[in-house]
Amino acid sequence: MLAAPAYADEARQLPELLTKENIATLSQAMKELRAAQGNERNMVKLLDTQAKFEFSPELRPKLKEIFGTERPFPMQRVPGAKGQVNYVAKLAPYLWVQGNGTDFSWTELTANISTDKAGRAMNATMAWPSLVIARQEGSASVQNMSMTSRQLRGADGVSYGTATFGIGAIIVRDAAVGGKDAKELVRFEDMQARSESVRRGSMAEIGYRSSTKAIVFGGERVERANMAFRLTNIPAKALAELDQSLRAQEGSQLAPEAQHALMMRRMKDFGKRLIQAGAVLNLEDISAAYRGNVAAIKGRVTFQKVVEADLDDMSALMKKMVAHFEVRVPVALIRDIGRAIIGKSVPPDTPDAAKQVEAGADAMVSGVVGKAVTGGFAVVEKDELRSNIDFKNGQLTINGKVIDLPKVNVNLGAKQAPKE
Repeated sequence: MLAAPAYADEARQLPELLTKENIATLSQAMKELRAAQGNERNMVKLLDTQAKFEFSPELRPKLKEIFGTERPFPMQRVPGAKGQVNYVAKLAPYLWVQGNGTDFSWTELTANISTDKAGRAMNATMAWPSLVIARQEGSASVQNMSMTSRQLRGADGVSYGTATFGIGAIIVRDAAVGGKDAKELVRFEDMQARSESVRRGSMAEIGYRSSTKAIVFGGERVERANMAFRLTNIPAKALAELDQSLRAQEGSQLAPEAQHALMMRRMKDFGKRLIQAGAVLNLEDISAAYRGNVAAIKGRVTFQKVVEADLDDMSALMKKMVAHFEVRVPVALIRDIGRAIIGKSVPPDTPDAAKQVEAGADAMVSGVVGKAVTGGFAVVEKDELRSNIDFKNGQLTINGKVIDLPKVNVNLGAKQAPKE
């Protein structure tokens, strides 16, 4: 597998899935691979190194217990187009009975990776048909996973490009897979995500977009859920320096806690540079549909005229923040949600069940819409509940109505992180 920043802290968030011993094994495997790759950036050399790499003798039997082999995901060089270096890597199918009540099983994962002879470009595709995590009291299956990545390393050392990820379905059940009494709790269908980073002169921008075709739970179906944002006006120099510092940190001998503290300090310093440079966060689409009606939020967040002293004073910094959001919720959507909620409490064999459900839905519309409109927080236009949310000069307004906020007085000056 290609080396990537990894911290044991993240794995510790899943104690019910992985034992401490297995977390330590996986962390050590990543550490040995990163050590073998060193600070090399040339993709040809990185792939060649990984193709020849073998884990330490003491780690091999532990990896075999997890993956069924001492060399999981081995790289093999294959013929390709002229001027390209091509590799194929595969993770063999396996059933991993971990011994703590959580079992993992997966089908074969295949990755194809190609680069140019200069080792600056990387094109990769991945396909993984199935991963199942099973416990006696519940299970989750992830189906038809895919990834496509196109990256090109610039002169500043930063790799710009796009990456797309897809998951056909995630299904969570209340019993082990295959059990005759296993009940589906929730299902996510056709999940797609796309990220991109682009260099534009002395600036860069980062974009992210994700969508889920359907979320099914409790007999209900959310027809789609989208999220998209774009961060612009990022100083390319600051991005390059962050990239360099994080890569240098990977090879350090600091303890995990010290590494985490150092990374957080660097990320906060990077955030300060973005604010001073006038970075803009555009929320392009946060929306969800239910029974054909779509609720959506769009907006943008930026900071104006920030000086050095503002960066360590939350109260001063908040006064420099400028945010605007537009919220739209169809009245029909509120009514449909009301029907769904009331319908759960009215027995279907009740003689006037339909009337009770409609009456409850009408009451929800009257309550939600009525309070929002009479309170001055929204208006109804074209059968939609609409509102504008603004924050400027430290003042929050909703549909023009000023909202009192508690005073905030926080010093953002961080404690000194460990020296590198």
